[in-house]
Amino acid sequence: MRVLIDLTSLADNFSGIERFALSITKELISDQSRRDIEYTLLFKNEVHKEFLIEQNNVKNIVINGKNKLIFNQVQLPLRLATIKADYYFFPAFPAPFFFFNRNAISAIHDVGCWDCPSKNKKYMTLYFKIMYRKAAHGHKRVVTVSHFSKNRISKILKKKSDEIAVIYDGLSDCFANFNYEKDQDLKAKEAYGLPENYILCLSTLEPRKNMRLLVDAFSNLIQEKKIDTNLVLAGRKGWLIDDLLSDLDEKIINRIHFTGFVDDNLLPYVYKNAQVFVFPSVYEGFGVPPIEAMSMGVPVISSDAASLPEVLGDSAFYFENRNLEELKKQIVSVMNLTQIQINLVKEKGIIQASKYSWETEAIKFEKILLEEYN
Repeated sequence: MRVLIDLTSLADNFSGIERFALSITKELISDQSRRDIEYTLLFKNEVHKEFLIEQNNVKNIVINGKNKLIFNQVQLPLRLATIKADYYFFPAFPAPFFFFNRNAISAIHDVGCWDCPSKNKKYMTLYFKIMYRKAAHGHKRVVTVSHFSKNRISKILKKKSDEIAVIYDGLSDCFANFNYEKDQDLKAKEAYGLPENYILCLSTLEPRKNMRLLVDAFSNLIQEKKIDTNLVLAGRKGWLIDDLLSDLDEKIINRIHFTGFVDDNLLPYVYKNAQVFVFPSVYEGFGVPPIEAMSMGVPVISSDAASLPEVLGDSAFYFENRNLEELKKQIVSVMNLTQIQINLVKEKGIIQASKYSWETEAIKFEKILLEEYN
C-alpha cells in the first residue's frame, strides 16, 4: 500500500496543527513492523529536519515555492497529480481545492470558521468554509481531533458520523520522555526571562485564545491584592495582539512577560516552573497546552469551551467560558491550595495526560488505512 502524506505546511508555520502533522507522521513511519506500507512525504523547499534519516519504506519529495496561496492551490495539486498513491493524507490542512481524489483523507481540526467566525480574519473564514466543504463532500473520509469536533463536522457539513475518524493529539517526546536536568532548567529561566513565581498561559496570541480575559483577571487580582505573582504568556504572536496590553497600569505591564516561541527542549521547564497554568480559550478542536501542563504536574485552570472538558476530563479546574469573575475565583482558589491538595491535583493531571499517545493514535489511523485498503 502506498500512502502520500502532505507535510508542506511545516515550512510556513508551527502551531498545534503543524505539530499534529509532524508527530502523527513520525509515528506512522517509525512502525518498522509494517513494511508493506510505503510512504511518500511531501515537503516545501526542503526536507524538514525531523525526517532527514533515510528509511527503506519512506521517500521524500521536495517542491519549491514562495507565495503560500499559489503554492497550496496551484503548485501542490499539479505535483500531486503526478504521484501515484493508494491514499493521500493531509494532516494539517485540507487537500488543495483542485485536487480530486476520493481516497484523499483530510484533517479538519475544528470548524471555528462557523462556530466563532469573528475570531478570524474574514477572508480566512471564507477560505476555510470553502475548503472544509470540499473536503467533507469530496473525500470518503475525514479525520478530526476530538468527538466534539466530530459532532460539529457531522452537523455543519452533513458528513456521516462513520466517515469521520477521531485521531487525538498526543504528547510530544519532550514531555512523554521527560527527564529533569538542572542545567536545562536554568537555561530555560535565563533564555525566557522567567520570574521566580508565575501564572502561565501558552498558546498563539490571537483573539480566540482570549488572552485579554486572563490579562484582565490577573490585573484585577493584583490590584485587589488577592495574589502576588507574575504572568508569563508564551507562544508566537498572532493577529490583533497590539490590543492585549491596552489601558493597563504600568505596574501591571511590568509583571507580564512574553517569551515568544519556546524551543521544545526547554518547553517542559517553562511549564514545570509555573504555579498554575491557565487556558482561557473560547474555542478549541483539542487543546494541547493544558495536557502538556498536566504532564509536568502543573494545576490547570481551563474555560469550559468546546472540546476542553472532553480532553481534560475531571483533572482541570473549569470556569464558564468568557466569565471574568469565575476565572478570578478559580485562580485565587487554586493558588491557595494546600501542598497535599496540590500533590493530588498533580497526580490526577499526570494520569490524564498519559492517556494521549502518538503511538496509540498512529495505530488507530493505520487501522483505518488497512480497513479501507482491504
